[in-house]
This record gives sequence, C-alpha cells and structure tokens, in this order.
Amino acid sequence: MSFYLRTRVKVGPLRVSMSRAGLGASVGVPGFRVGTGPRGAYVTLGGGLVSYRTTTRSTAPSAPPLLPASDVVMADITGATTLEMAAADSSEFVGQLNAAARSMRWWPWVLVLALALAGASLWTLLAGVPLTVWVFLKDRIRRTVVVFYDVQDAEEAQRFQGLVDAFGPVREARRAWHVVASGALSTTRQHKVNAGASALVKRHSLDRGIGGPPQLSANIAVPSLATSHRAVYFLPDRVLLREGKQYADVQYGELRIEADVQRFIESGSVPGDARVVGHTWQYVNVKGGPDRRYKNNRRLPVLEYGSVRLSGPNGYRATFDFSTPRASSALARSLRAMTAPVAPPVVVTPPAARPKPDRIQETPAAPLIRRRLSADGRIAIVGEAHYQPALQRAARGIAAGEGFDQHLPVVALLVPEPQNPHDLHAVRVDAIHPGGTETVGYLSRSDARSYQPALRALGKSGFAGTCPARITGGGNGRRYGMYLHLAGPDALEITNLLAEADLLAPERTVTVTKEENHQKTLRHYHSGVLRTIVAAELAPSTVSSGKHKGSYAIEVRLDGQRVGELTAAMSARYRHLVTGVPRCEAFITSGDRGFQIDLRLPKTDPAPR
Repeated sequence: MSFYLRTRVKVGPLRVSMSRAGLGASVGVPGFRVGTGPRGAYVTLGGGLVSYRTTTRSTAPSAPPLLPASDVVMADITGATTLEMAAADSSEFVGQLNAAARSMRWWPWVLVLALALAGASLWTLLAGVPLTVWVFLKDRIRRTVVVFYDVQDAEEAQRFQGLVDAFGPVREARRAWHVVASGALSTTRQHKVNAGASALVKRHSLDRGIGGPPQLSANIAVPSLATSHRAVYFLPDRVLLREGKQYADVQYGELRIEADVQRFIESGSVPGDARVVGHTWQYVNVKGGPDRRYKNNRRLPVLEYGSVRLSGPNGYRATFDFSTPRASSALARSLRAMTAPVAPPVVVTPPAARPKPDRIQETPAAPLIRRRLSADGRIAIVGEAHYQPALQRAARGIAAGEGFDQHLPVVALLVPEPQNPHDLHAVRVDAIHPGGTETVGYLSRSDARSYQPALRALGKSGFAGTCPARITGGGNGRRYGMYLHLAGPDALEITNLLAEADLLAPERTVTVTKEENHQKTLRHYHSGVLRTIVAAELAPSTVSSGKHKGSYAIEVRLDGQRVGELTAAMSARYRHLVTGVPRCEAFITSGDRGFQIDLRLPKTDPAPR
C-alpha cells in the first residue's frame, strides 16, 4: 500500500484540496459557494530539510448571513475560500492540534436544549434538528487540523514507505500491548506465587492503524499505536505523541529504538500466532515444579513475544509488546531507517573542480539495520591518515592522553563492502558522533577476510554492526588514531540482542551464583556451542540465602527472567553501576554442574568498608 492515500482531504462536508496557490476548501452547487477555513498546514520534505507553511484565513469578505433552516449546513460550513500560506515553525503544528483537542463540542448542548423545548412547540423541534446538525458540522471543522504532505526526496519517500509497509506485520499480529508499569519480584515468596516470574507488568491492549489522531486530517497514511489514553503517531517528519488531549512531538533523530525477543508467562488467553517455548505453574516450588500445597494450580504457557522500546528527550519512554517477534523486528527496523541521517545530494563537478585523491570524501548514509556486537576484544583499524578531519570531528577537537583511561570513547559502525572495487572483503569503519556518521578507516586486509563473512552472516544487505571504540592521538601535531573493542569473528553475536544497545565495558569476568535454580531458563538461551554470548540485565535485589541473606545483592536477568545473583562482596563492589537496569555481556557454558553464566563487567575498585 502506498503511503499517499488521497489528493484531497475531507473535513466533515468540506473538501480540502492542495494547489500552488495554497489550501482551498469548497462545497456547494454551481452558482452558490461560501467560504470557511479549517486549521491546516502544508509540509514539504526534501534533501533532509522540512519546510512548514501554516494556513490562515484570507482577507476575503465574510460569509453571507445564515439561510433558512433547510440550508443552514450548506450556508455556514461550505466554501471555496483560498487559504494563504504563512511561514511557521514545527511547533505551531502541535499547537494547532492542542487547540483543536481542547476545543469544546457545542452540538450536544444544542441537542439537549432542542429536546427540552420540544414540548413547548413542534416548530421548536423542527428547527432544532437542522440547527444541531449545523453545529455538529461546525464543531467538526473547528476541531480538525488539515495537513498536506509533499515528500519530494526519493530516499525520504522510500523510508516512510518502508515504515508504512512494516505496519503490515504489526497489524497482522494477533495481540499487542502497551506496557505502562513493571515491578520486580525480589523475594522467594513473590517468585513462588507468581509462576516463578522475575517481574510483573501492567499493560493495556494496543490498537494499530493508519488513520492518525482524531484531530488530524492528512493526505497520507499515518501509522499509529494507540490506547484509550496514550498514542504514538508516525508522520514523515516527526513522531507525534498524545496523552489524553495533549499532543507533543519528537524528531526521529532524537529517538532511540531497541528491539528484543522475550519470554513471557501468559496468564490470559494465548494468541494464535505466539510460539510456546515452555510451561510453568501458577504456584511453583524452588525447583520450578508445581507447589502441591495449592489447589487448582494452573499450568501456564511460556510464550515468545517481541518487544520494542522507544526513548527520547525529556525522559520519554514507551514499551510495546507484540505476540510475534516478526512484528517487533519489522517495526524497529523501519524506525531505525527513519532515524538514519539522509544522504546529501550528489553533485557532479567538472574534472577541473574535483578534489584531489587525498581529500576526504563524503560518507554515504548510515546503513538501515544496526546490531550491537560483542566488545570482548580489541582490534586496530588502518587508513586513519586519510580521514583526519572526520576523526577530529568525532573527537570534538580534543586531544587524547597517553593512558587508556584518557583515550576518547566513541561508537564505531562496521559496514561490510562486498562491492568495494579495491577489496571485495573490505569492512568499512565509521564513527558515530553528534554531528553525524563519517568514515574513519577500514579493517586491515587480513582482518577483513575473517570479519566480513561473519558480519554478513548476522544480517542481510544493509546490515552493520556497532561496537565501542576509542580515539587516540591529536594535539601537538600528532595524528588521530582509533581502535575497536571487538570480539573475534567467531564470537561477534550476542544472541538475545537484535539491535543497538548500551552495554557495560567487558573488562573482567565476574561469577554468578544460584544458577542451579534457573537451569531451564539458561538451557533455553544456550545455543549448544561451547560458549553462548548473551546480554544480561542487572537489577537491585537481596541475597536469597546463606549468612548474608537479606543484604543487598545484584540480581542477574536474561530478558527480565532471573538466572542468578552476584555474591554479597561483588554486589557491593558494583552497586554504583546499578542505576536503572544496566545491561552487560555475559556467556553461558555447560559443564558437570549444569549451565552456568558469567558476566563481563568493568574493572572497578572494591567498595570501601
């Protein structure tokens, strides 16, 4: 389905059309037309730039006085007035929506008054019905904002078309939810009476459509995720947020998108498209079996759900769960494409004006699909001498010190280039910084031969991996350099991490205890190889047993499911890192004692006594 749905937009009986002269609204019969002006705007997108023009009433004569009751509707709310365009910034659009949402409906009061006076006279009722209809249509126009989008850039149109197409799997998912609250289960009793879960969530059923907010009438499809109180609407130039009757907007470039596959203990009905990956009991014992002390102990399915988390400026967060991971991955992939910077237009210059070969060339647009790679290793890159201006921008002009702690942290993007004319095995290295994404070097030929097949095996065309990196040099005539925190080519994949993510630095191995109580969960994540790399979550808890029982502990989770805890000493050492629910790399192994999990955490000094 194309995202352009209409060339004209209807607002009640009005038909609003777009032309070079502006936005016009018309209705009527030949020889009789009157004018009115709904709120509206014309938005042009092209080359990464957005132009806003808002609609205002022209200085045309006012509409003629009201006609008899039978003609009230046509006389008052129809017209062919041409609407002038005036410069406006993006915030005015949101202001118009908020004004429209707060605008009062008058037609129910007119209807109640007409019915109350109907007993006095039949003529009062006959006049009240068309008056109510007229006021209803008047309210409809006053409470609607009209927007015409003109997406002129082919790349921007293709990206938004991809977002509209991604809503096919989203709408096909049998169930979807907006998660509004979550609470960790920390005590043994809480786990036992809640099916062994590590957290409880409060969620609302989610409506998925392409109609947009009720106060907006647009010429395009508007993918939306909505509950009765909150909603998110995806427009070509921004994300529109609604809470109650209040609207706000977020630019795509300010959004952070994370997608995960999670295991969910479902106490309600099982969606038809969800995959059952296990079972548990409503009341479980410490070994994971049914607690025989409870009658009517239900057997509950453990399902595989997809999850998308959005976060943005001013503390905005939203979590959406879907009954199939196919929906969440399609949505996350298309939203990441919307957040990627638009490639600058290609300008062909005559040979005499072309830069010399040693000049820095513009970097192509960032790949559409990004996935965090394991950072458990270090590797140097080559070719930095040819990209000094880009490295200087990534370092913000700061010179790095000599020690490791003085090297400048940055995020690197590894892009396979199988079509590179100089090396079919090439892997390009870009630096992601606030000013954009720029090429800063390549993997060496020998490293690229090993890493490119491994990178391409993790994703289709357009895939790129991210990892932490550090910039060296700069200042006093020194060239900038860069190295990557990257695992070997056979250990790049973090199996339960399908997107970009912030993970703690993997500098030392920390042992996890109490894994024997969570063997089923660890078995699910273990891929059968010698060592399976996963992303683990750290959350505050208490020591579950032993002489330190009840004291502070750090609980280890995999996608929200408890798999163990750190010792009291290690919990005290890393307590300062557990703000929110940070994540880190971990690896699962299988041995004589069953499945075990160990964490890779930053080096830190012991906690003071």
